This record gives sequence, C-alpha cells and structure tokens, in this order.
Amino acid sequence: MTDRAVIGDKFCHLFRGNALAKDTPDGDFRPWRGDDGTPMPARGPLFEEAIHHHLWGPYRLGVYPLMEVEGSPSCNVGWLAVDWDEGDISLVHAVNVRELLAQLDITSWVESSRSKGYHLWVFLEEDIPAQMGRNAMFAACQLVDSPTKEVYPKQVTMPAKGFGNGIRLPYALSRPEGRQEAVRGSESNLCMEDFTNEAFDSMATRQQIVKIASLYQPAPSTRPIHTPKFTQRRVDADFKFVARDIWDQGPTHNDRSLALFSFACSLFRQLYSPDAVLEWTRQCDLKWGQKFAARGPQGEQQLRKLVDDAGAKMGR
Repeated sequence: MTDRAVIGDKFCHLFRGNALAKDTPDGDFRPWRGDDGTPMPARGPLFEEAIHHHLWGPYRLGVYPLMEVEGSPSCNVGWLAVDWDEGDISLVHAVNVRELLAQLDITSWVESSRSKGYHLWVFLEEDIPAQMGRNAMFAACQLVDSPTKEVYPKQVTMPAKGFGNGIRLPYALSRPEGRQEAVRGSESNLCMEDFTNEAFDSMATRQQIVKIASLYQPAPSTRPIHTPKFTQRRVDADFKFVARDIWDQGPTHNDRSLALFSFACSLFRQLYSPDAVLEWTRQCDLKWGQKFAARGPQGEQQLRKLVDDAGAKMGR
C-alpha cells in the first residue's frame, strides 16, 4: 500500500461512525446522501473513498458517531469528543481536560475548530457503548470544571429520525489556514500525517474508558415533586381493601413492585379511573421507598407500564 493509502486507512479507523455529513457550498453541515437518498456510510469502501477526497480533495466532511447494535436499542461509538466554542477560554478548557486524561494514561487530541473554538478527541481501540463514552467525557470535564454542553456522543440511542448529532472532521484540504488541525502545547500544529500516525498508535482501551466513566457524578434532579391531579372527585385517600392496607402499612414483603401492582389492581377493582390509579400509585411509591420515583424518566415509564398491566388484568 502507498503511504497515502495507509494514512487514509488509519484516518478512517480513527473517525469511524454511522454516516457522513458533507458541508454545503454555503458551509452548512448536512447529512450526505447519494442520488438515491441512501446515507453515505462512515465505514467501508465508500467511506475510504470519501476520506481520500476530504484529505486530498475538495470535500469537507463530518461524521455521525452512533452505530446501532443489532438486537439492542443502545448504540456504540468508536471515538469521543468535546466541543468548546467560547473564544480564547476554549483552549484552556481543552488543555485542562487533555491533561486530566493524560493523568489516567488516556491520550487525547486538541484540535482548533473552523473559527474560534476547539475540539478534544479521544480515539478508541474498540467500539464501546455510547453511554459509557458519554459518561467518561462528562467525568473528565467535571473534574476540571469545564463546560459539558457539547459532549459527543450527544445521544446514546438512535433517534427515530436522522442520526443524532455529528461533528466536522479535521484536516480537510480546503480547511481555513491554521485551523482544524491538532495542536500540542506551544508547538506548531501537527501535520495530518503525524497526527494520524500518532493518534492511531495511542488509542484508548475499553478498560481506560471504564475507569474514567466510573468517576462521573450525575447532577441531582431538579424536577419538582409531582402534585397529583385526579380525574375523579376523590381528593382524599378514601380507597379500601388491599389498597388501603398497602397505603397505610406499606409493603408487607420486600417486593415493592408486586405491592404497587396489587395496590393498582385494588384501585381498578374500586372503579378508579386509569389516571387516578396512576397518580395514587405514584404517590404510594413516593410514600413507601421510591422504587420508581428515584429513577427519573425511566422510572416513570416503568411505573406507567405497571399501572397499564394492572388495568389490563382487571379488564380496564
């Protein structure tokens, strides 16, 4: 293989993803689709050809990182990034995160973006879950008090439409002079060949990303406690039987899910409306252990399913 082909292959591996974006003549970032509407892939021969035209031709490309996992709603990624677009302070943030990652033996790369901002890239030996990668970048930024508004991947599951958020690739031949290149300390920017070879030889391992991801501290929820609004005129807990026992005494065993299910079934037997059953079951959960309330949107979804299942069992 020629040197150019080797560099192209390495560059493709570093920036592998789901689909490509291509700058329009007026500079807009848009998904790149063929004449038949098929997305241009960010893997395989078509990707390799496109990258050749990015590095040595007229194309200016970007990539969408999320790669679907067969049989799972989750996605994998092959690289991680953070984008700061806050002027001179952006470089300070990027260098701080780079130095933090270096202390954990993770090599990262600071790149000047098209205008005034900076990107930081972490390249991965193997594809990892998007959620793990996102947590890792959040953790790195948190530890040096850096903004986390533009952490990639921005999504961890594939949106119903589109590919999620993508990012422009560095080293387009037609890039602005001195921009979209890797920077290292006070040295001059790295040429494309040196960057590609060095980045390829220093990709992060899965174990390294697991370690930094474990340091992520999610922000405490600021969601207000929900105040129930009932569709019936019953505004007090005037229910009876099994629901009354659970409401007053809590679960009589350790299976809170089963207790809440029994509570909901009892309310349906007493002809409470589905909306009222959901609200009272939510309040029962808050009162006795918060099995679902503490899990945010996912817990709310699980609670609704529990109530729906109870309604189905009771013929409601």
